Amino acid sequence: MLNRHFFTSLLALLFIFSTATAQDLTFNLSEIHQFKIDGDANVRSWDAEITEADAQLVLTGVENLSLDALTENSFGSLEISIPVEGIESDSRRLTRNLQGYLKGDDFPTITFSLQQINSVSHENGKAQISADGLINAAGVENTVSMNVEAELNDDGSITFSGVQDLLMTDFDIDPPTAIMGTVRSDDEIQIIYQVKFTNE
Repeated sequence: MLNRHFFTSLLALLFIFSTATAQDLTFNLSEIHQFKIDGDANVRSWDAEITEADAQLVLTGVENLSLDALTENSFGSLEISIPVEGIESDSRRLTRNLQGYLKGDDFPTITFSLQQINSVSHENGKAQISADGLINAAGVENTVSMNVEAELNDDGSITFSGVQDLLMTDFDIDPPTAIMGTVRSDDEIQIIYQVKFTNE
């Protein structure tokens, strides 16, 4: 009877300790090092900068933030919101066309929502993350698979970087043309990013 009471009390203490130390950590997008769209056409390549974005990352059950703490189960949620009007290029015409093709008047925001973490591996001081997410652009939702590199900074922030291939037609966007169709954009584009999230 005494032993049973002792072990019951011990289990209760362990449960209280684990719930007290493991916690949710919320990170917000704090700095954009690079966030742009790269594309090609039959005449020349083009690009546009994503100048504005809001994002929030929640890590769950983290006792001590470390690179090893980034696992398949620690990513609770990730939501990203990008205003279409914040996508800009060096050309005013291209900026206007891009925002038009993205149907910015009707759908002013592009969103991303993390759906699933498939795997996380650690090497050379960085985490390699394979994940699936849902992008909503121009009013169309599409699931994408992505490979992301994460690095834990000295100040406790996390930097995510990667290159994401997308097709415009996956979002019902016809590749732009100009000058009576003689200039034609490729369907394929790349989203190149390096962004910093800070726990505040």
